[in-house]
Amino acid sequence: MYALRKASIESADLLSQLWAKTFEQAYRDVHTADNIRAYCRDNYSLEAATTVLSSEQFDCTIAYDGNTPVGYCLLHYQACPAPLAGDSCELKQIYILSSHYGTGLGRVLFEQALQRAQQTGCRWLWLCVSNLNERAQTFYQKLNFVPIAPGPVLMVGNDQLPSTILAVNIAD
Repeated sequence: MYALRKASIESADLLSQLWAKTFEQAYRDVHTADNIRAYCRDNYSLEAATTVLSSEQFDCTIAYDGNTPVGYCLLHYQACPAPLAGDSCELKQIYILSSHYGTGLGRVLFEQALQRAQQTGCRWLWLCVSNLNERAQTFYQKLNFVPIAPGPVLMVGNDQLPSTILAVNIAD
């Protein structure tokens, strides 16, 4: 059983480390170590975590297995760039340690994000997923997300990744 805790500003260092570790594990077979390091340096610093956790535009939940942080989900309260009928928010990230792949933790974190989004009155949950991240694409398809538009080109170091915007209607 996992314990879910809302991350606070005091969790910034922990979140920064968890961001980098889970990202590296998710993409080590796709990107070079140098590109992963560059991406983590540019996006997952202590400063970036502090900014996210001090903003009301973000909602972060960290999952613990005992006292060990093993994953997180991050909501960004912003509208989808593709038109949707009703309010929406972005499921910015769900990442878990590779040692917990296949345990159901991803679904637990998704359910947490879903509840938080519904509490704010959102009708839609959307996200961008790299077209190369087949694990994530399969995961989100199982949760009834559907492609709605091309996404931005994501940069990991000097790798350019096309992405797709997926969305799911979460209205009660």
